[in-house]
Amino acid sequence: MKRFIPLAFLLLLLTSLIYADESQAKNYMISVRLKEGHDKVRIDFTAPDKHRIYTYRDLKNDIVTFYTSSIGFIPSDITVQQFDTGMDMIESIDRKEIVLDGKPSLEPLPADFKQILENDPAQWRYSDWEVYRWESFPGILIIDFQNYNIQSHMLKRLSYFVEKRGYTGKIHSFLRLSGKSDWNAHNYKAKDLAAFFTEAQRSNALLTSSESYLMELLLANGIIERGEAGYTGGEDKGIVSVSQESAPHVRSLLLTHEGYHGLFYAAPGLKELVYDLWDKLAPEAQEMWVEYLRTADAWNYDYRNGYLLRNEMLGYMMQQKDFAEYFDNMMFPRLLKRIPDKAEHFQGIRDAARQAFLDTALKIAVFLQNNYNLSPGNLSYMREVRP
Repeated sequence: MKRFIPLAFLLLLLTSLIYADESQAKNYMISVRLKEGHDKVRIDFTAPDKHRIYTYRDLKNDIVTFYTSSIGFIPSDITVQQFDTGMDMIESIDRKEIVLDGKPSLEPLPADFKQILENDPAQWRYSDWEVYRWESFPGILIIDFQNYNIQSHMLKRLSYFVEKRGYTGKIHSFLRLSGKSDWNAHNYKAKDLAAFFTEAQRSNALLTSSESYLMELLLANGIIERGEAGYTGGEDKGIVSVSQESAPHVRSLLLTHEGYHGLFYAAPGLKELVYDLWDKLAPEAQEMWVEYLRTADAWNYDYRNGYLLRNEMLGYMMQQKDFAEYFDNMMFPRLLKRIPDKAEHFQGIRDAARQAFLDTALKIAVFLQNNYNLSPGNLSYMREVRP
């Protein structure tokens, strides 16, 4: 059964077809509330000579949100059907125009990872960045930046405060950090975000305009809270970021990597599993992983931070479909190049460490599949089907 767009919206569609240049600035958020039994659905968007189909499996949300900038057109009708029965699953549809007012919004757009990767920056509400709330894990905000420089103005000092060896716990000037490496993508849990702004308040550190915006964004969305002695943050909340400056395939990889860090904060049971698996990991693999982070001079990880150590293991294991490919082609060759005097030692423990890593990655993947219907290399609940 098709659910037709109301007359007013259809008139808007016809107007957009006639005045194509004017319609390019239009972007609409379409929120579909689903009936009970919606865990497996197919959603069809149709317009004259245009058709896109998405599927969801084991969907936990009552509402799924779409954007015409991601779909690629303004649909004239929408169909939502249950896989097995073909039953109409639409409870209601809400549509809202997203106004491009050039101001950094404090209201995130609910979105799936696929939509974030597909969204056209020309449709962003603010030219420097767009802010999303992960629809499946609403405690995680995602910021997509126009380029690395803009991202650095907001997050570089935070990265050194939280993660960079020899710099943690203090807010350093941009002058001191000038020329020092920065991340191409970021992630921070709410507790660390709260600690950064508490330290800024305590030390009277002057925040940049984008850092001040970040603080207001976090406060407005309950990621951190203001208290008498500073700021506090919840255990299951945080932010991740990515930049448009990365090539598309790299953006996808980075956003997936950072997204798994977000899951480390937000997905019940995952952090505990990773901690347990690290404690049981073969000594050869533990040694290799610590050395891999310690010798990554460009990254300058605070490898003594046990939380960071485990969270990064999760991110690198799950960012691609097969961790064996990363270990064989990236991790192990890099390690031999960084510490040539220990090459013979690493060659001797390679097979044991590799198998231990793969066993651990498999256990994490099984947990994520069974509990969250997520798989290595993909954090999107949406799947596109070619009509």
